[in-house]
Amino acid sequence: MGDATARSATCMPHTWRERLLAVLRGATPEGLLFVPRLDIWYNRNRAQGTLPAEFVNCSLREIGHRLDLGFHSVVPHFLSAADQGGLTHRALGFYNHPDFPYWADFSAVDYEVEETPAELKVTYHLGARCLTTRSTAPLVLRASGSSIPDLLEHAVKEPADYETLAELFSRVRICPQPAGCAAYQARVGDDGLAVAYLSLAGGPMHHILRDLRPFDRFYLDLYDCPDAVQRLSEALAPLHDALIDAAVASAAEVVLYGANYDWAVTPPPFFEEHIAPWLNRAADRLHEAGKLLLTHTDGENQGLLACYQKCRFDVADSVCPAPMTHLSLREHRQAFGGRVTIWGGFPSALMLKSAYSDDVFRSYLDEVVEAMHPYDHLILSVADTLPPDADFQRLLALRDAAAATWRGRSKKKRTKAHDG
Repeated sequence: MGDATARSATCMPHTWRERLLAVLRGATPEGLLFVPRLDIWYNRNRAQGTLPAEFVNCSLREIGHRLDLGFHSVVPHFLSAADQGGLTHRALGFYNHPDFPYWADFSAVDYEVEETPAELKVTYHLGARCLTTRSTAPLVLRASGSSIPDLLEHAVKEPADYETLAELFSRVRICPQPAGCAAYQARVGDDGLAVAYLSLAGGPMHHILRDLRPFDRFYLDLYDCPDAVQRLSEALAPLHDALIDAAVASAAEVVLYGANYDWAVTPPPFFEEHIAPWLNRAADRLHEAGKLLLTHTDGENQGLLACYQKCRFDVADSVCPAPMTHLSLREHRQAFGGRVTIWGGFPSALMLKSAYSDDVFRSYLDEVVEAMHPYDHLILSVADTLPPDADFQRLLALRDAAAATWRGRSKKKRTKAHDG
């Protein structure tokens, strides 16, 4: 790896896709890669008619081209598949989208859908039993810029519902769709890296916590009726294995599995017992197939870094350091030890003039640019995403600072060669 990395430092690829892959695989670039997530900022401002004047008639890809930015394609735009039923089973933790390497097949499940401008209600029937879920409707999402519906009513309302859900999931099938994933890759092309989506849940138990039971009740159930919770986890396990199988069978180079960890929501004991084994299970399968695992570590990571160090994932996506959390970017870098690539690192609150002054913003930016060199295992982005109310000039300042690192390193290299 050492010789290959040394070569790649002097022969960095030219396309955004190639550059991103090179860094994820351990190359040391001559400058800092900046590939920010702009979709929520774009969707919200486009809906409100508040995009910068020069971009009013541009698509998100066109804005990226004009700004000379790589295209961030990690978290899917779930809402774009709403008309095809992609959000129907969101309250059960499953989304469907043409870009995914699989399709969650609920055709053997009896359910009915009711949609109003405010909410999406789904009622699942299993003989005399039924379960009802509610989430925000697509119309609400389009106005907000988000694409993930909020949960308004969880599937599990009492312990008996665990058994009902276990039976429901026994009827669900995960069907590989490698052609959809390949078409997604072709569409993103060289503008960025098409990261394939598996699940925001990092394993069956995390799935229950995230989507099926309110947070506080879940942890009480884990103590009061652990057998019922465990049976539902066991019913979900084959589906999660099938998700990983679908990713292995696809052309995806990088795969997203698991998201939104936080020391208070997924504390270290829970993470180590229920999430880490599934991340490692996915990582091992993907690595055997020559693929990389990305997981979305965007919460408070204090207390979790030691857990991450025991995991075998390749990319810590959307790392959000101090001042929004307790740990600095430097502490994250030291913990990952040149093994895991950080994609993120710039706190979103610093993009808001209402939160931080220009001087504080500039000081933090200067520290990132200077202190984080060399830029191996680092792709700078605004974590978790560029806020809709972000100061656009600060985005340009980030872009320009990253671009200057490439010019500066090349200039030093030419000067050194001339002196020699």
